[in-house]
Amino acid sequence: MSTDKKMEAYSLSQAKIIRLVLRQISLINAFIYELSNGRLWGRLSGKYPIMVLSVFGAKSGKLRKVPLIKVLHEKKPILVASMAGMPMHPSWYFNVSANPRVAVQIGSEKKYYTANQLTDQEKEGVWPTVCAHYPDYDQYKKNTQRNIGVFSCEEKILTTAWKEWLAENTEKGCDKNELYSILYHEGFHPEQIASEMNARVNSFTLQPKKQQSSKEENIQRMVRAFKSAHKKVPKYTEIGFKKETMDKSIHQKILDFYQENDALLKVENVAGGYVKTEGEGSPSHTIEMPDELRDEIHQSFLKRAEAWSGIKLLPTYVYGVRVYNRGATLESHVDRKETHIIGVIMNIDQKVDSPWILEIDDNEGNNHNVTLSPGDIVFYESATVNHGRPTPMDGEKFVNVFCHYMPLIQKEELRDEA
Repeated sequence: MSTDKKMEAYSLSQAKIIRLVLRQISLINAFIYELSNGRLWGRLSGKYPIMVLSVFGAKSGKLRKVPLIKVLHEKKPILVASMAGMPMHPSWYFNVSANPRVAVQIGSEKKYYTANQLTDQEKEGVWPTVCAHYPDYDQYKKNTQRNIGVFSCEEKILTTAWKEWLAENTEKGCDKNELYSILYHEGFHPEQIASEMNARVNSFTLQPKKQQSSKEENIQRMVRAFKSAHKKVPKYTEIGFKKETMDKSIHQKILDFYQENDALLKVENVAGGYVKTEGEGSPSHTIEMPDELRDEIHQSFLKRAEAWSGIKLLPTYVYGVRVYNRGATLESHVDRKETHIIGVIMNIDQKVDSPWILEIDDNEGNNHNVTLSPGDIVFYESATVNHGRPTPMDGEKFVNVFCHYMPLIQKEELRDEA
């Protein structure tokens, strides 16, 4: 009785030998391709362009680089695990399946992607494109009973919003391994993250994925709804800032915390380079706050901030205590446009030889000089008005705390956003 069962073109023993040879050739090919930006060994048989796939080993965790035929569908790289039609999948197939964070280099250009394995139906849809790039793929498909894996690559870009998030959390002194791990679990490639953090991939320790707090989840929902409703941040007040005085009890509580914990001061590396110095050493130090104190600070200013801005507000972030040192300057800037819409600058303590002026623009772009003494505060539209202290601080210390809010999106708006 006849059967339509397909025969393998290669025996398993033959395939293993061929795979070993191909592996050695691939190592050399990928090395020369990268070294020459594709000018050397950039084509198969001198005819078909190739690209280099970078993927992390499923077991070893080491970076593996594999030359593949360059296949693009709708400008997206397509990875074809043909292995010349041999009976087993190539090693990179298992690596990509285990960790879809990949990089693809075409010529001198290297981009980062998330690789998604196509269903049989999706594969049939792109197969004519695959074979148009390299006709032998059709023969490879006939050579084996194996279902050849095909992946489509979606570019994974570290957006400005993510970069700002990373910069702000670095500024707050968050653990770098934790920040690296959060971005990794969001699907970003380790090389992308390490590059943005000015470090090597092997300098980080990957931590298990953490459940996002309900507060952070709520903030992110609000951010999405706010961005959906506004192409740019509105102006909520006539002037854009207002100087007032702190409630004595919350001022004393923060001052006590600072004085009792000054031994915990650590050097602050402010992302974006806004804080600089003309003196020696670090321009600023910081002390992390417990969440309970952060929440109390948020609540103590909430009603006053709402009354001033004329809108309902959601507490977002409170930074730790920042201590500016002699010679420090703060470049003029605006704050994060998603979560730092309304802010409060608190002057907690100071030891200065002359006033350190806060230069702040109003909503018309006019510049103002504001002097703060301990216990003074400034409400300001922190995402839209430029503010800074460009004159070097003349004194021993200047102690501030920063508190931020964003517009509170109503529940029905959140339902629409969802």
